[in-house]
Amino acid sequence: MALDRADKSVFSIDDRRDRFGPCNRQEMSLAFSGNTPRAHGSLQQGGGGALTRCAQRAVVEVLRLTEGGFMNTMTAMRRLGQWVLLGTLATFISAAQGQTLAWEQTKYFQYNIHNVVVAPGVTGLWNVKVIFSVTNPPAGGIHWDIKKAPPFQTAPANLTLDIGWGVKELTNTGSTSGAALKPTVGAALGAGAALPVQVRGLQSSTVTAPKACNDASDCPGLTSDLLFNSYWVSKEVTPVPATVTTGRVAIEGRLVCNDTDLSPSLGCPAAPPYPNIPVRSATADFAFATSNAAMIANQRRQIVDIAKCKGCHDGNKHGDTVVPRLSLHGANRNENLDLCVVCHNPNQTDVPYRVASPTDPRIGGAETPIAFTTMVHSIHAGGFRKTPYVVIGRDSSVNDFSDVRFPAELRKSCLKCHVVDAKGKGSFELPLQSTVLGTTVDTKSAYQAPGGSPERSIDVNPANDLKITPIAAACSSCHDNSEVRSHMIRTGGASFGTTQDKIGTTVKEKCANCHGPGKGKDVRKVHELGSS
Repeated sequence: MALDRADKSVFSIDDRRDRFGPCNRQEMSLAFSGNTPRAHGSLQQGGGGALTRCAQRAVVEVLRLTEGGFMNTMTAMRRLGQWVLLGTLATFISAAQGQTLAWEQTKYFQYNIHNVVVAPGVTGLWNVKVIFSVTNPPAGGIHWDIKKAPPFQTAPANLTLDIGWGVKELTNTGSTSGAALKPTVGAALGAGAALPVQVRGLQSSTVTAPKACNDASDCPGLTSDLLFNSYWVSKEVTPVPATVTTGRVAIEGRLVCNDTDLSPSLGCPAAPPYPNIPVRSATADFAFATSNAAMIANQRRQIVDIAKCKGCHDGNKHGDTVVPRLSLHGANRNENLDLCVVCHNPNQTDVPYRVASPTDPRIGGAETPIAFTTMVHSIHAGGFRKTPYVVIGRDSSVNDFSDVRFPAELRKSCLKCHVVDAKGKGSFELPLQSTVLGTTVDTKSAYQAPGGSPERSIDVNPANDLKITPIAAACSSCHDNSEVRSHMIRTGGASFGTTQDKIGTTVKEKCANCHGPGKGKDVRKVHELGSS
């Protein structure tokens, strides 16, 4: 697999030489002539002469890691003697896998959720209808024809509707098996315990959903000038418990930078390969109540600000690394944290791709929590944690974030992400709101059988989950050594294996007694953040 679209501004010969240890400049120049690693069968010689053993090794490692997922990348880099920062590595992987992103072209696309219509079905069911469009802001907001325009019809373009819900937090309980919450027996890889409901392939010209908005009866709330090339799609969902009152919908997906026959041009390549366009995802909250206009204001507390995230995640160099913009999951989910938490919720672990593995016991090991709080802290703290944060991802890839280094002093950087309210309290300060759920570490699923076999089952009932209490879940994401964990349990009243019904009743965290505002071990004080 060639790296012919690698970012030349990031991967200069000197930069690549640094990443591949002892190879000298000439060796690396031979190995990466033309910004493309030599093909498997041409390692011995080429236009620049024979490759040294060091350069051969570098090329083989790069070619191998592009096919082996994030963990193989990390392993290859470690073997080559270089600690790698997340930003540069992520950029490197996206280029190596042919996923160069056309950020410049994102300005021509905007996902819009115009309205959500909600109607009750049979007992426990709700029909959620989402009315949406994709517009071109520089062209005055004209609507794209998603069923014909090349950026939507060129593989691997994709548009998806997500529907999630929850009581205190988004948890999507009932999304798989409805109110019965029966385990998903024989679950194929990819089936999770707390994933949202999805409708995929919205852009496909062969898929009947979504349908075009022909008039106001199709798409309530749209004026006549907005009907053309607007669409609607509906899905029945069963939120559990029945007392759930709010949900969230999202339009997410990648487009492809192919502007063949478009006028004016978008500035895309004249011929394949075409890069993906990581359009910013759109979200909207809604009420589970009979309504032709069910959209409501965002109901969730704000913890971080995407504008702050972009202070580092801007595609520019920070310290020794280029930190990529936030485009994840194959450029489908982009720069919208309100979407991230629909899947990365307190009840979600990496169980979807865990399975018995004859090659790597970690794949069938204990679940790893991927709730947003735990995941983001753990990844940023790769150089601080005592134990590796390892997530089993798509296709059972092993993603070890041990080599990630935050490009600033981690302890003093809370405010680089977290927000401060009108009273000056940071979202990282104690006490936490009572609505915060514990973080699931064990769904009680059975995944030790081969993928898709009848023995493999996913437990989707969160009442069975073993959880970490909320404050400990956040703090232990960085402070994970045994002494601190013991302190959290003995002094703080935390638990690393309780159930949600016990949290706040028989299991009560007391961390704020010492670490609350104005206390001797105030979070601000120990993190040297100063007063609010």
